[in-house]
Amino acid sequence: MNTTTSVVLLVDDIAANRETLVELLEPQDYRLVEAADGPEALKLAAESPPDLVLLDVMMPGMDGYEVCRRLRADALLAEVPIIMITALDDQASRLTGIEAGADDFITKPFNRAELRARVRTITRLNRYRRLMQAQERIHEQARWLDEARDAIFVRDLEDRITYWNDGATRLFGWTREEVQGRRAAELMHNDKAPFNGPALLAARDNGDWQGEVRKITKAGREVIVASRLTLLRDPRREPCGMLCINTDITEKKQAEKLMLRTQRLESIGTLVSGVAHDLNNALAPILMGVEILRMQYPDQTQLIDAMETSARRGANMVQQVLTFAKGVEGARLLVQPQHLLREMEKIMKSTFPKNLQLQTKFSRELRTLLGDATQLHQVLLNLCVNARDAMPNGGTLTLEAENAEIDATYASAVPEAKPGSYVVWRVKDTGTGIPQEIIDRIFEPFFSTKGPDKGTGLGLSTVLGIVKSHGGFIQIYSVLAKGSTFAVYLPAEGSRGSDTTQLTKVETTFRGNGETILVVDDEVEVRNVLRAVLTRLNFKVLTASDGTAALIQMAENRTELRVVITDLHMPHMDGFSFVRMLKGRLPQTGIIVTSGRLDERDVNEFKKLGVSALLDKPFTQEKLMEALEMVFQK
Repeated sequence: MNTTTSVVLLVDDIAANRETLVELLEPQDYRLVEAADGPEALKLAAESPPDLVLLDVMMPGMDGYEVCRRLRADALLAEVPIIMITALDDQASRLTGIEAGADDFITKPFNRAELRARVRTITRLNRYRRLMQAQERIHEQARWLDEARDAIFVRDLEDRITYWNDGATRLFGWTREEVQGRRAAELMHNDKAPFNGPALLAARDNGDWQGEVRKITKAGREVIVASRLTLLRDPRREPCGMLCINTDITEKKQAEKLMLRTQRLESIGTLVSGVAHDLNNALAPILMGVEILRMQYPDQTQLIDAMETSARRGANMVQQVLTFAKGVEGARLLVQPQHLLREMEKIMKSTFPKNLQLQTKFSRELRTLLGDATQLHQVLLNLCVNARDAMPNGGTLTLEAENAEIDATYASAVPEAKPGSYVVWRVKDTGTGIPQEIIDRIFEPFFSTKGPDKGTGLGLSTVLGIVKSHGGFIQIYSVLAKGSTFAVYLPAEGSRGSDTTQLTKVETTFRGNGETILVVDDEVEVRNVLRAVLTRLNFKVLTASDGTAALIQMAENRTELRVVITDLHMPHMDGFSFVRMLKGRLPQTGIIVTSGRLDERDVNEFKKLGVSALLDKPFTQEKLMEALEMVFQK
């Protein structure tokens, strides 16, 4: 592929349409390749992957949707950006295109400025993405050069360890004498960190292999290492063993994820801002000159109105791009959330598979939002499509909305949150759930778990950018094989957050008399916040990070324990199991269950178990005090 000129593949069965695109794009800026039908487009793309595909939807034989699906299914072409060209500007067509893997749409007839801006932006973003990937590979290799701090060992072709350095002892805990002659799989792998046999086979076939691996130390602690395997050969060039270099990245992993995510967003934002600035400069004279044209040509009102509409549409698109890239805020109007939610409900009922059970729960008097209705609709659409895709075999998709209050104490424990009044949208599914090891990456641009035929991973990045630009934040709750909940918090119009007022109200409403409360939650920030609040309100507070630790606290403090506040989803022992054991041992103790996602089945089950109160996260101090007062009045 040419390294200086972007390659654009034009796919349209009508030659006149291709000629129009060539004229609009100006061939000196791009290398344009033309295809008259779907099979020809797939052949040309496979021979030389383009930087962008402009794909007509309606073509005989193989339509644009099928071409898009096949491109996404090809490992070499899966990440090539695709703009679909359509004469239909309706939700159903766009939804079909999104499902097929399209990144963007443009409607006939073409607007020159709009077309060139979109093509320029997407080709630059695609080239930048490839550059970032290349740089990441170079940085990974650079880390392995510092071998003195790494675990270095050699194993023979039967996986027996023949060499073990001091770095390996520091990382894994075994001495050289303890490991000599033993199999590496026996020492460093178990069900939690499975043996990386495929990596060894790849290294034997190709000469080397590199990647991230989970291993177990002598103390039973799981570590994450950046591993490199190199095939060793004897003087006769016959394979004789495997050199293994492991770099411990366990403690750095989280910081690295956050750093890379921030760097990517900042770099993309800088790139897109430059393009948007140029485009705004091009559109400004058009918008300013419209009124002059109206005065000079009063008989051409319809044409001038069309020009103004197209120019304003282009300006709005710039704001959309900036919202994704940097959270830039555009024009805001008062929006009734009910209208957006009902429209989304109609789309789901008419287009989603019949094996999905759709549920909606909207508060009757939702507060008004100040925002961009198109952007907010995009948030709902992306989240609902993701929820649908998480349930390929059917399930329940629930769309909820309610008013909520966030106080200063809870806001201090949640990034991006501020005290005040909010409208909360919750999109719940009963699908596959999100693994904890990737949940921090799902908002990264181009990161996707759906596979190559389901898009390039910009959906949740766009959602996060839109929500942040509206002053809101997102909370995620997910359990493998049970489902996920995305809670979107958007500031309500006219909200007034006052730390002092809210704290004073809570303190004057209800206080304790030194009673003992046990707080059980695996999130240390939640435990710390609840301990501070309850201590200030004259309670004695005990904490535990899971159900097992809580049972020990119960045994030691059973005579004085008055209330237990427990999370639903915890490691080792979930909330249901813990509550059952608690009711069996201390039936008179009050129980408050908290969770980010409580469905009807959970609520009914806890009521049967005799739980005193249920709280949806996030909750305010006022809500917590109301629940405690209810417990103490029984």
